[in-house]
Amino acid sequence: MVDHHTHLAPDDDPLDEAVLSVETITAHVAAAMDRGLDAVCVTEHVYRFRVAKPAWAHPYWQGQTEWDIDAYWEALAEAKEIGFPLRIGIECDWLPEHQDVLVDALAGRPWDVILGSIHWVDEGAVDYDLYSAFDVIDPDALWRGYVDRYTRAALSGQFDVMTHADLPKSFGPLPSAAVLDESYDAIADALAEAGCCAEISTAGLRKAAREIYPGPDLLSRLCARGVPVVLSSDAHEPENVGFAFDQALRAAAEAGYSEVMEFSGRDRRAVPLG
Repeated sequence: MVDHHTHLAPDDDPLDEAVLSVETITAHVAAAMDRGLDAVCVTEHVYRFRVAKPAWAHPYWQGQTEWDIDAYWEALAEAKEIGFPLRIGIECDWLPEHQDVLVDALAGRPWDVILGSIHWVDEGAVDYDLYSAFDVIDPDALWRGYVDRYTRAALSGQFDVMTHADLPKSFGPLPSAAVLDESYDAIADALAEAGCCAEISTAGLRKAAREIYPGPDLLSRLCARGVPVVLSSDAHEPENVGFAFDQALRAAAEAGYSEVMEFSGRDRRAVPLG
């Protein structure tokens, strides 16, 4: 098994570039081995890097883009070269405008996996209380806005895996039953049309929803449409690498999956469950 979504930067100290070190990488790899994983993929947020700064207008993003993407790449490539069971990836937002800046930021490197994510809707954060979109957008409109961006990202062809498909459920009220049903179908249809993977992320178990991303209703729809899946923890600390993968595997099986995907060099191969 491979954890396809982890971060070197902890949640409480996101701007310290010292985490791009062999010590931090070693801690993540050791945690993966302790969990019985075969490899771990580091996928830091693209908005951490100065090369992405022109894409962001919001003050929050402007304050986050402090790292050198070359230092990130070189630290992970060196660890991989000496035999660490690593995959080198990145988590990239999809923006209605300035997406070309992010595409250019990622160009020219042999990534193992590129994750696509939606974190904001109309200048409001879906998963960050300080700039919460739920403060200014009603739940139905927020979910529709989120799903619009999510499906457009999936269909863009820029990403190997789309992350935390039903992310808003952990940070604000659910929409009406009709909008939720509509949202799940739109997400599943877009991923199937794009041939894009979804992640089964155990991060939701650590959030207010106390439920895997995606929840069972959406995950069953993904399986019914033939959408492939990978396993992810969205860990920001070594102790969460591979977190609750037994529950992720059980969720996959209950939804009807018999295999999960594993990425290397942006190519995927199927691994049977169990």
